[in-house]
Amino acid sequence: MAFVRLQEAVELDSVLEVPIPVRFLFVLLGPVTSNMDYHEIGRSISTLMSDKPFHEAAYLADDRQDLLSAINEFLDCSVVLPPSEVQGEELLRSVALFQREMLKRRHGQERRGHEEPSSPQDKILLRMTAVVGGGEDDPLRRTGRPFGGLIRDIQRRYPKYVSDFRDSLNAQCMAAIIFIYFAALSPAITFGGLLGEKTGGLIGVSELIIGTCLQGVVFCLLGAQPLLVVGFSGPLLVFEEAFYMFCSANGLEYLVGRVWIGVWLVVIVVSMVACEGSFLVRFVSRFTQEIFSILISLIFIYETFYKLFKIFQEHPLTNCSSPNGTGSGPLNVTHGILGNGTDQFLSPRLTGQPNTALLSLVLMAGTFFIAFFLRKLKNSNFFPGRVRRVIGDFGVPIAILIMVLIDFSITDTHTQKLSVPNGFKVTSPEKRGWVINPLGSEEPFPIWMMFASILPAVLVYILIFMETQITT
Repeated sequence: MAFVRLQEAVELDSVLEVPIPVRFLFVLLGPVTSNMDYHEIGRSISTLMSDKPFHEAAYLADDRQDLLSAINEFLDCSVVLPPSEVQGEELLRSVALFQREMLKRRHGQERRGHEEPSSPQDKILLRMTAVVGGGEDDPLRRTGRPFGGLIRDIQRRYPKYVSDFRDSLNAQCMAAIIFIYFAALSPAITFGGLLGEKTGGLIGVSELIIGTCLQGVVFCLLGAQPLLVVGFSGPLLVFEEAFYMFCSANGLEYLVGRVWIGVWLVVIVVSMVACEGSFLVRFVSRFTQEIFSILISLIFIYETFYKLFKIFQEHPLTNCSSPNGTGSGPLNVTHGILGNGTDQFLSPRLTGQPNTALLSLVLMAGTFFIAFFLRKLKNSNFFPGRVRRVIGDFGVPIAILIMVLIDFSITDTHTQKLSVPNGFKVTSPEKRGWVINPLGSEEPFPIWMMFASILPAVLVYILIFMETQITT
């Protein structure tokens, strides 16, 4: 018995009577004298392939275990009746209702009639189905009036506003709340450290954490959609680096230019909302979404290895017998500088520290492999299913926590830490404050640049639109 997925679909003219592209083959060989009913087995496989979730799982399966997990999910939502006489329609109706409940939990299908969802999870699935399903409540349908889509969103969503908070008190929602917290915090810390290096400390971890917090709270309270994580991303990091280099090369104040980009960004967003521009999502294909997702992933991977490459340049591996490899002298002074109560961003960058590059490589590889294998644990045979799901969902925070504790426990090797000031302060208080003068802090900002900032604002809007409304 073999289940085959072809790399490309082909037309099997000698097997099928109609020219249909075939991607999957199920081959079953056995003796004629066997008691096995081969036709029934083939019919079972056909039933599996007619199920849309299983069909998608078969396309995405990496190994046999993924396929077996998809079969188990199919069986969990199946109702088996023994081969006996079923009397009356009451049993059939009860079985149909029971299976419908299971399918709703699996697919998030919309309930028919006036039946109200019984659990918070069913309510969430019902609302997601109403958005995805289209029809009269299609959010991408234009009204033809200024801000018509926004007004219709308010009329549709805010009657359910209170129940969103009430349903979130359910115990199963707490796991999602904790997960979203780490999903929002991790990029803020990661990109905050990278931004601090690429912008000379003008924007760092402090600014990004506070910005992510404020926009996340405002977005969730006004948008009534707490499941969408809105924050900094890889394409925005590339843009910030390019704009900072442009301002530095032309003698412009980076932060002032960033203020004007924000002003124009607000104008563009309000204009798009007034014109109901979200309908453009209809014309975005899956190909565009995956290309943008690949771009984000490549930026993450590139920044990781580029950072590791710089660490190896600043802290080259040395021979243990050399004077610099003994770990005494400068290493103790290093920890004295980083371990006191002063702000870390005031400390000079150290170079040539022994074992720093090797430990950084171990920390990076350890974080990745722990997160990777914890993710694979979700489909393994270890632990009960609920435990596996929790470990798999929180694999990345668990990996980060483990490697941070390992790094913290190793006191005789220097590793670079994030530049985080003590208390509620900007990353570089000697360079900037919390309030930026839009007319220029040190010298008048060019008027032509105030209007020319609309061009980079358009680019930022495209990045945000693609990430928030498409890729997310």
